[in-house]
Amino acid sequence: MRYVEHHFGPVTTFADRIVPGLIDAALNLIGLIPMIIGIIVMATSAGGGSYDSYGNYQYDGGSGAGMAVGLVLLFGSFAVFFGIWLWNRVFKLGRTGQSVGKKIAGQKLINTTSGQPIGAGQSFVREVIHGLANQVVYLSYLWMLWDSNRQTLGDMVAKSTVIKVPKA
Repeated sequence: MRYVEHHFGPVTTFADRIVPGLIDAALNLIGLIPMIIGIIVMATSAGGGSYDSYGNYQYDGGSGAGMAVGLVLLFGSFAVFFGIWLWNRVFKLGRTGQSVGKKIAGQKLINTTSGQPIGAGQSFVREVIHGLANQVVYLSYLWMLWDSNRQTLGDMVAKSTVIKVPKA
């Protein structure tokens, strides 16, 4: 950490990383809008039924077109969510060192040796490690609380860290 701070700038703390993480998460939530609409369309198109005078249930079938539109919106939502994540957390972060959240907060993801952005490939690996390790009580993020270099597990694997830079 001393090498990084001496050559590239101060390393962020756990608290410093919270706001940019929330901003990036909020950006991804845009992908949920078509999902919510799709669920509403599907629920209203599902149809229903009633019991006849003999106690037999008669199902009216609902709207097949409405269900199809709802499913398209539902699966389209996953594509939008994944596309935003891929653009912001892999390509943008990998190429520039700054996701939307990091840029607003004045932070930059760098290679611990060169001080340059880590590239889309390493950024993808970093995100996958975060995703897997965070399945266990947010282990990747909490790891930086006791790591002397303030690196998450994903940072360690990608040989990266996050530093403070002037806000854009």
